[in-house]
Amino acid sequence: MSNAALTAKTPGNWTQLNKQITQAKALMRQMRRTVEDIEDARTIEHAKRANGRKSRIPWAQVKKELQLD
Repeated sequence: MSNAALTAKTPGNWTQLNKQITQAKALMRQMRRTVEDIEDARTIEHAKRANGRKSRIPWAQVKKELQLD
């Protein structure tokens, strides 16, 4: 097989590889978000266990404090 024959096939291979890389990057972003969500959930559960039965701030109070006038 000559080098000219190999060169002719290269653009198609690169197109397929670029598509696969794009798909892999999208999957990695989705997995990263999922891992971050799991870490957030763990943090929240840990905080709940650490606080036990201590009273929490009511949502109405939090909302009132966060409202910008």
